[in-house]
Amino acid sequence: MTTLLVTGFGPFPGWENNPTPAMVKAVRALRLPGVRVVPHVFPTVYAEVARDLPALIARHRPDAILLFGLAGRTGHIRIEQHAHNVTTRRVPDASGAFHLSADIVAEGPWRVPTGFACGPLTQQLRRAGFNARLSPSAGEYLCNFAYWLALEAVARREVKRALFVHVPMPLKAGRSARGGFSRRMTTADLAAVARTAALAITGRGYLAKPVRRPRTQSARP
Repeated sequence: MTTLLVTGFGPFPGWENNPTPAMVKAVRALRLPGVRVVPHVFPTVYAEVARDLPALIARHRPDAILLFGLAGRTGHIRIEQHAHNVTTRRVPDASGAFHLSADIVAEGPWRVPTGFACGPLTQQLRRAGFNARLSPSAGEYLCNFAYWLALEAVARREVKRALFVHVPMPLKAGRSARGGFSRRMTTADLAAVARTAALAITGRGYLAKPVRRPRTQSARP
């Protein structure tokens, strides 16, 4: 049995509607053979992520961690290759607090890579018409912070692999553009991205039919 911990985030300053809890729900609904999915949505608060992510790892002993986050000003899917040892001093978390220091770990390395093969997943999503790209940085906010903690667990061999996927805000109305690497993504698109990433990180990609962007019947806005 493979255990997958899949996480998202709640609202944070400037972004009250975070689409990642729905992505967590989409993965939970997959019912993959031989895979136990542990879903969790973090409040976007440094102290709670620092407390809850290690506790979830200790309790459930996941083989893999798949983290989703919102990059609201980005128009494409970002497959994050690294976490960086930095936190922002520009935007507080949802509780109004900043991380205690500019670094996550004092005198730690500048960045840590994921050992997961990001390229094949990115190419699979692009073949399906999704605007997916490799990203060298998960930013400086809670997404990067959680990714750093997950990759620390990988380094300690508590977890085999971890991956962070950043997604844009979906359309409020209308339908996705198929192909063409459009910015037009729907909540159904993001659910398909979530399922594809879950299949990839658990090694169950062979179970999946070729991914197709979902068709919707609503009119263009």
